[in-house]
Amino acid sequence: MELRQLEYFLAVAEHANFTRAAEALHVAQPWVSAQVRRLERELGNELFDRSSRVLRLTEFGKTLLPLAGAALGTVGEIRSAADAVAGVLAGQLSIGTVPHSPPLLAEALAVFRRAHPAVAVTLTEARSDQLTTAVLERQLHMAVMGWVAQPPPQLREQIVAKENIVALVHRDDPLAARDSVALAELRNRALISHPQGCEIRETLDRACLATGFTPRIVFETSSADMMRHLVARDLGVAVTPKLAPDQLGGLRQIDLSDRTMSGQLSLIWRGKGATPEVVAFAACVDELCRKEANLVS
Repeated sequence: MELRQLEYFLAVAEHANFTRAAEALHVAQPWVSAQVRRLERELGNELFDRSSRVLRLTEFGKTLLPLAGAALGTVGEIRSAADAVAGVLAGQLSIGTVPHSPPLLAEALAVFRRAHPAVAVTLTEARSDQLTTAVLERQLHMAVMGWVAQPPPQLREQIVAKENIVALVHRDDPLAARDSVALAELRNRALISHPQGCEIRETLDRACLATGFTPRIVFETSSADMMRHLVARDLGVAVTPKLAPDQLGGLRQIDLSDRTMSGQLSLIWRGKGATPEVVAFAACVDELCRKEANLVS
């Protein structure tokens, strides 16, 4: 069994098509088919059901899928460790983030890129619950996200930003002249919020429940732009992280006086088996957080 065969198997499984997988791998399609067939012969089981027009994994293929991904991930970590011993980081670093990522993340990426230009860095946006799963299952190396509860014990955490959650309203809204508002005053208002699975939405739902009502969510979106567009058309009050003044576009954001309507964003990664790239990026974030704390104090 060769690592290349596992790589081809994963590509075909991802694209559900031999031709598209070959294009993604930049090799000829017959070569991909031949290597997958060879792998099936070595394992004594078919990996794909080819009986219909839609290519599907067999039960054995579904079993092999996470194992093959873990095997290739381990090889990548070994190569990264070898590069680190040689004094050069040249591996990969996949980072996930919630849509409302803090400015510190961009600064950390810039500092890291200057220090380690050979590392291939990818950035992906998703909900907090999706990011947690992706890091735990080794689909991502790290993620910036918010916590509603304590992180799983196998994950390390570095707090990178505190979040002030506000009510964003139309300039003609009755609340627009206020400096702050209690969550209870939004009881009968149409609300615009993040989807289920986002830490802000979980915080809102729990806080409303503690106040004695269920929030009336009329629109769900993770896009700050879409939230602003909806509020600008007076379609509801958005509950969102505080925006920069130049993002408001004539809208008003009002502090929520409830203590429970606040949160934090953290960088998370698997503590066991962390690659040198992960360790280096975590150190970079830690240093920037310390500098920021010194400036504030």
